[in-house]
Amino acid sequence: MSLVRMDELLVAARYKKYAIPAFEIWDSTNIYSIATAAAKCNAPVIFQATVDEYTLMGGPEVTRHIVEKYVEKTGITAALHLDHGASLEQVEECIAAGFTSVMLDASSLPFEENIKLSAMAAQIAHRHNVSIEAELGHVGGNDEGGIQDNGKNHLTNPGEACTFVEETGIDCLAVAIGTVHGEYKGEPHIDLERLNQIANIIDQPLVLHGGSGTPRDVLQQAIQMGIAKINICTDIHKAWLNGLKQAYESLTHSLAGRFYRPGSEQLQAKVTEIIKQFQLI
Repeated sequence: MSLVRMDELLVAARYKKYAIPAFEIWDSTNIYSIATAAAKCNAPVIFQATVDEYTLMGGPEVTRHIVEKYVEKTGITAALHLDHGASLEQVEECIAAGFTSVMLDASSLPFEENIKLSAMAAQIAHRHNVSIEAELGHVGGNDEGGIQDNGKNHLTNPGEACTFVEETGIDCLAVAIGTVHGEYKGEPHIDLERLNQIANIIDQPLVLHGGSGTPRDVLQQAIQMGIAKINICTDIHKAWLNGLKQAYESLTHSLAGRFYRPGSEQLQAKVTEIIKQFQLI
């Protein structure tokens, strides 16, 4: 099967109240494990990579070839998405390489600048029949320490959301409601009321970054309110690393094919768990 536009998956997901997991990819074993688990679940998935991740794999075109081969081999329905594109050049590079969806993340910029850059990215994407995601508000974490800011300034303003979507022409809106990238430092405080306000005025599929570590009941409520895509990186990376730890304790380094198998198996198990959680299967 060929890769599909991401928004084609998400429109149906929002309407039927389930979510498509968007799994971060960093090498061929990780891609194989995600595709295999998705095939066993008979469920669609989104493969996504930041510039650091697709560079690690040899560039966006190599990344697309690897993903495409496993999608064809397993017969799954899937999209390939640029996660947190930082420039129009990265957006164009991934579109040229065959990605079926892109994100231009200008969320740290002032509102009007975010609109301007996101609209430019949307025009480029739509010219090539590629879907576009942008973020309003800002989801922190990672190099920001993963610390949740209990203030409201970084969260998506419902009053600005409709203007943002209309003026940019984006297909999917990533919202900031209190989740973080990476590990939570302390108890998560997720503003579901804010999400509900946004969902009541935005018809486009909504995206939640920072799904790893977010309480399961919160994710289920968010899906019912309109979240159609949930990004997952930390949870599957931890599963992979736990598998490697197991390998270090019991297997020889000399047989790489056996040594990395526990990592793949644990990653597959985690992907399966997440797919079933998000799609209620």
